[in-house]
Amino acid sequence: MINILNAGNKKVTDGLMITVLSLIKHTDKPINMICFTMDLTDIDKRFKPISSDFAELVNKVLQEKNKESKFTLIDMGEHFKKELISSPNLKTWFTPYAMLRLLCDKAPMPDKFIYLDTDTIINRDISILYDIDMEGYEIGGVKDDFCLDANYFNSGVMLINNKLCKETHLFSKARELVNKKKMYYVDQKALNMCCEKKRMLPYVFNAKSKYDENIVVHHFCNVRRLFFKRIKPWEVKLVKRKTSAYNDVLDKYLELKKENPQLFSQK
Repeated sequence: MINILNAGNKKVTDGLMITVLSLIKHTDKPINMICFTMDLTDIDKRFKPISSDFAELVNKVLQEKNKESKFTLIDMGEHFKKELISSPNLKTWFTPYAMLRLLCDKAPMPDKFIYLDTDTIINRDISILYDIDMEGYEIGGVKDDFCLDANYFNSGVMLINNKLCKETHLFSKARELVNKKKMYYVDQKALNMCCEKKRMLPYVFNAKSKYDENIVVHHFCNVRRLFFKRIKPWEVKLVKRKTSAYNDVLDKYLELKKENPQLFSQK
């Protein structure tokens, strides 16, 4: 069983489905996918949670490949409002949902899992990442492109030794930090500052440039087009101009969205 964590609101449904479809394309192993969400429409009307109906669709897609796979949607709203609602980072360039990954110790999570942002496409068997030995390390991550520090990882793809993180209280330390200090890359900065036992991983596990057949996780956070605007996986025509490697996954995503338009973001 491969454990995967995602997080977000209704606006991430397009990216999340693409991630799911690409995951199951490259592995026959069962996937235990968990997704944190919450309703914050009292703060911003755009902050709608991922629906249970969408969760049922994802579960169906996963189980069509492997009957042992499952998708679990967890409402983290109560924990967020208790732990992070007063953070000076509540209103930044990033939505509050970016901080949901700092609540991993507040949910029934497995001892080891991969965290994936919802603008990722999997290009090879995710087991290659999941099977990395994390004994003695809290988080495994890839160096962030925009930081000179070789030991500063990008938090969009992380291999997490949750058992050790609980022992070191990593996530509670990170929450304490974001509750005290306003930061730009909120969760990423906090995790890097609080994580004392990092395992730096090869670039193929969080590749943020053009397509390469060796990529395991292609992260579309810095893949750009004209005028420096980021390309995202759900911008299907633009992605197809860059590479044909994901055509089957993207076509299946469009098919599912056409059949279930009400379940997806209206991007």
